[in-house]
Amino acid sequence: MLRVLSGLSLTKNSILILVSTSLVFVSTSIFLKWLRMCHHFKKRKIPGPRPIPILGNFHHIIKRGMPYNDLAMIKKYGKTFGYFEGSTPVVETTDTQLLKSILIKDFNLFINRRVIEAINFEPFDHFLTLIKDDEWKNVRAILSTMFTSGKLKSMSELMINCTNELNKHFKNLTDGDGIFYVRDYFGGLSLNVICSCCFGFSIDSIKEPKNEVIVHIKKFFFDSLTKDPKFILLILFPKFANFLRQKNILEIIPKDSMNYLKALISEIIERRKNKLEFRDDFIQTMIEHEQIMTEENKSLPESEKKLSKTLSPAEIFSQAVMLLLAGYETTANTLGFIAYNLATHDIYQEKLIEEVDNVLSNYNGKISYESISEMKFMNMIIDETLRMFPPAIRTNRIASQDYEFNGMMIEKGQMVVVPIWALHYDPVIYPNPEIFDPERFNEENKRNRENSAYMPFGIGPRNCLGMRFALIEIKLALAEILSKFRFERCERTPEKIEIDSSGLARPKKPIVLRIRNRF
Repeated sequence: MLRVLSGLSLTKNSILILVSTSLVFVSTSIFLKWLRMCHHFKKRKIPGPRPIPILGNFHHIIKRGMPYNDLAMIKKYGKTFGYFEGSTPVVETTDTQLLKSILIKDFNLFINRRVIEAINFEPFDHFLTLIKDDEWKNVRAILSTMFTSGKLKSMSELMINCTNELNKHFKNLTDGDGIFYVRDYFGGLSLNVICSCCFGFSIDSIKEPKNEVIVHIKKFFFDSLTKDPKFILLILFPKFANFLRQKNILEIIPKDSMNYLKALISEIIERRKNKLEFRDDFIQTMIEHEQIMTEENKSLPESEKKLSKTLSPAEIFSQAVMLLLAGYETTANTLGFIAYNLATHDIYQEKLIEEVDNVLSNYNGKISYESISEMKFMNMIIDETLRMFPPAIRTNRIASQDYEFNGMMIEKGQMVVVPIWALHYDPVIYPNPEIFDPERFNEENKRNRENSAYMPFGIGPRNCLGMRFALIEIKLALAEILSKFRFERCERTPEKIEIDSSGLARPKKPIVLRIRNRF
């Protein structure tokens, strides 16, 4: 009996020693890593806040929210500073000269964006926004064929049809109190346009908010990133998150939604290839490109065939999902912010309505690709709204080699973050940045400002490919709506809009407005 007890005691002691040793080892590792983090940016002559173990400086983002933390850090440490997301070092800058160098002048050294390993799976693994180097160049060149002036003009008719349907819903609203949630209506329009212009099928997502397509698409979006445990895990512990995903413990995107969209897009592709239907849209463009390249390859030597790149079915699926995600919420939010700015600044709304009426009088009242191109004040309204509420709060680049700028060293592999929202609120560049002032974007003011001080769609070779598509959609929608209605405040309209930490310019509280008939 004594021997048994003695053995148990020895086992307990061994376990205690093992646990204690492990704790000391882990604690020492964390401490040494923290010390290295504390000296990381000092050695590179980059100012910034002192990190804390494990979280780095991410606790500031959680506390303040991403856009507001960017502003606070810039105010305290200057236009360029360094911080840590977990153990990942990040250089953040709003220095317009450095931005011009990274995004345009020396773009070849900063081609790629950050890729989080745990989400590097289908369909994200082939997203144009995430792929690298030559693959990015090839896919970008292919997708560019979808956004030519001819294609956009052709798709503008489909956009107008979708906006006409939206106006029918607005007309029904004006028969009552006219109050509406902007996200529901403009989100519906945006999704209808993408489905019509990119995938060749029509839905009325305002009338059918429970439509299966809508339900599945919405599952691809994160809520506020600093409150979503999955996102925090992805940022702070990327390797562990990837391990959990591979073991099917962590589900990033519901499999049923992934399978649904894949089956839907595959069916559309097959119908087009079998010539069961035709529509001048994204899917058709990709199929025609594949057919053209296949024919050209027949006459090429074997050594040159690989240079004529086509997209695989998996790549087409990835780009299709990317277009859905990139174009759905961002365009809807922008239209909502424009409506809010017009409702709360009636003098600008009246000026815009006058411009719409005057231009349309020269086109027999017809709204078209050509007529909206003459609405200059509308451009100013849109540009100022995009300054205040850029679709993406941030963008980033990865240095492909060591890079020196004004005595500061950016090392190979270093991530550089561009806080677009904070850049647009720089009071030196934009005095009184909280105030909505479309005159910031008259021709004279634009000439006197650095191009790199304004980038709602990014700048340089890797800017947003769908920029022109989105702007045409927004202009057509505004012209159609304001030719018949005007926006007004209601008792539920927020006094001020605050942005959440979703990474998109998404309002914390829903925007509610009233719409009225003009006539």
